Amino acid sequence: MTRAERVHWIVDGSIGPKSLAVVGPISVAWQTAWNVPEEWGQTWSGVGKRYVQRLADVSISNSLEGGLGAIWGERADYIPSGKKRFKSRLGYALKTSYLAYRPDGHLEFAWARLAGNTINNVIENAWLPPSATTWQQTTWRSASGFGSRAIGNVWEEFQPEIMRFVFRRKK
Repeated sequence: MTRAERVHWIVDGSIGPKSLAVVGPISVAWQTAWNVPEEWGQTWSGVGKRYVQRLADVSISNSLEGGLGAIWGERADYIPSGKKRFKSRLGYALKTSYLAYRPDGHLEFAWARLAGNTINNVIENAWLPPSATTWQQTTWRSASGFGSRAIGNVWEEFQPEIMRFVFRRKK
């Protein structure tokens, strides 16, 4: 990953159109529906707090992962598998949620991703309400960062086919 690609990945993943207009609202709607954290309530004010919280979350996490990844030689971005079979592609997308490419092209555990997820969630405890700052909730938020990455990877892997199917033109 070049320096420019890394900066683009951090910025686009934090404040790019997909983050601000698609992933952010879906995440906020989910958290509001489940009223997490409960102190923020299921109000427009709670929606606003959740949206700003998510923006801070992805900005800190992406910056940490991108920066540490540069130092440790890990790619932060998703590279499509190039495979043909569904099962192979799905396995690859899930596997690369916790593995990252190194400069020589092999996959290893994504230490920068782990650090970004973990440190980010500890930092967030400074402003989150009490129900969200227990060690259990902090651990859950860190672990769910990998789950979110897995969902994002699956989307990136299959998005071209999904878009062709959804927007196919009738003959």
